[in-house]
Amino acid sequence: MQITATNIHKTYQKSLDAASREVLVDLDMEVSSGEKIAIMGPSGSGKTTLLNLLGTLDTPDRGKIVLGNDDLAALSESAILELRNRKIGFVFQFHHLLPQCTLWENVLLPTLPIKGDKKEFHARAEELLKYMELWDYRNSKPAELSGGECQRTAVARALINRPTLLLADEPTGSLDEQNAGQLMNLMVNINKEMGITLIIATHSQEIAQKMDKLYRIKNGKLVQQ
Repeated sequence: MQITATNIHKTYQKSLDAASREVLVDLDMEVSSGEKIAIMGPSGSGKTTLLNLLGTLDTPDRGKIVLGNDDLAALSESAILELRNRKIGFVFQFHHLLPQCTLWENVLLPTLPIKGDKKEFHARAEELLKYMELWDYRNSKPAELSGGECQRTAVARALINRPTLLLADEPTGSLDEQNAGQLMNLMVNINKEMGITLIIATHSQEIAQKMDKLYRIKNGKLVQQ
């Protein structure tokens, strides 16, 4: 998925009494389809805010975001929901798997609102769990597995609807060095083999070096390194 963000501005106000804080200021961004991008910056610099805007979880105060051929400002709420569920995958710092569900059930969750052949969804879930080397654990619940295994399950869940954009917010932040390395190699391979545009917010220079481009957020703007 190709992405264009132009003159993006986002301000937050914690309470009615608090002063507003500019997080993103006339930010511009261009991402070609299939690229893998790292976004770095200190905590509070706006990395998560930018991912939320690109992922349609939030809206800018002003500016324009185009995902593929879709101008987000021109879409209805139902069209935004459809775009988010079918074309965008999310991976967060913590896996957010439902503890009462098995890995198999967790991976299939995003398919529940979609009408279609359940056999196709099940075949996709099997393909992904095998790709993540988790097939033998498909009937296990998150509490029975390691943090790395749960995070790989979260990646499988993000890919179940065949998105063209994968957004990852500190995906290795809760993992040890070995599992973090394994997860990042996996995501790099996903980008290469599936052609999915990958944008990662990270504090890790090692992760950033694996990407095609590295940006830092400084004073609310993106600066390419």
